[in-house]
Amino acid sequence: MFNLTEKELNSIIKKHTGFAVFLAVVPVVFIQIISMFAGDMNHLLIFLMPIIIVGACANLVKNVLTDIREHSHE
Repeated sequence: MFNLTEKELNSIIKKHTGFAVFLAVVPVVFIQIISMFAGDMNHLLIFLMPIIIVGACANLVKNVLTDIREHSHE
């Protein structure tokens, strides 16, 4: 069914990890840039970080599972 080696699985995960980190970091940088000009908005990060992290992790899991499924149909 799923005949993936550990090396193939690691390469699939590494391929999508960069974009997941990008999705987690960009909103933080965006809020930090806004807070430089608009005052202290860092308190928003306390509320937004859980949503940002869950979204980035969900994207990572979705992309990895999609690649595994596509790889298994080859």
